Amino acid sequence: MAMHPIIRRLPLPDGTPLLGDPKALHALAQAEGAVLLRGAVSAQALAAAHTVIGDAAESVGWRSHGRGRSGVKEDPNDPAWVAWYRKVQAARAFHAIPHEPVLLAAMSAILGGEVLVHPRHIARCVGPETARFTTPPHQDVWYIGGTPNIWTAWVPLIDCPDELGGLAVLPRSHLRGRIASEKAVGAGGQQVADPTATDWAWEPMRAGDALIFHGHTVHQGCDNRSDRLRLSVDLRYQRADEPVREDSLRTHFDILSWEEIYRTWSADDQLRYYWQRQVLRVMA
Repeated sequence: MAMHPIIRRLPLPDGTPLLGDPKALHALAQAEGAVLLRGAVSAQALAAAHTVIGDAAESVGWRSHGRGRSGVKEDPNDPAWVAWYRKVQAARAFHAIPHEPVLLAAMSAILGGEVLVHPRHIARCVGPETARFTTPPHQDVWYIGGTPNIWTAWVPLIDCPDELGGLAVLPRSHLRGRIASEKAVGAGGQQVADPTATDWAWEPMRAGDALIFHGHTVHQGCDNRSDRLRLSVDLRYQRADEPVREDSLRTHFDILSWEEIYRTWSADDQLRYYWQRQVLRVMA
């Protein structure tokens, strides 16, 4: 099993009451390295994204309920996964999620400047009976590059009680900076080399909640022990005036080009190439 054992569960720092107080939300996020925002995504946007991702899963034979789907995992060599992901990445509803007003306001407060929403959004579909593929403890800075001042918003598209798992963070681990890593089984293929942590922050989350955390915050997936698919998205944000790596401006796994994605979108859609309207410091 890829996940580190959670011996004691701690509460997640709740930033929801501070959404109207940017300075307080900024202070909490900087101190804790992670904040929970309840109801960060509107019901309309949530329903649209859930429909797209869920219908795409059904179209490749991944039923939303029922066991026996141990092959449902992130695998660019699996034709079913590729077919699912291409449908997801082509959908406007998927790309609209990170631009939700509550998320943008929270990121503006946390970052303290103009926000760049990375266009490389990630969708996850985690089936039951897939514990060996659970994402191991890691830091996002390993994979993203550019500025280390990256913040991720993990948003479940279905309710995640205990049996569906979700995401756990190592409290205040961002204060340790970049931690040595080693190869591991699971999404990303890397894990922190220190296996001793046993106290993790985790709480049940509802669809549309957001767990926001710094790029140095150690986090891990929790096993899906239910009979349902766990659908979620990973969204990345940084200050627009800090360096961004060029591949963060492409799609995840380069699964589609932007031209392919925008082919069915309205020509005047404001989400098309939105990052090109900002002055960015792009690095290789």
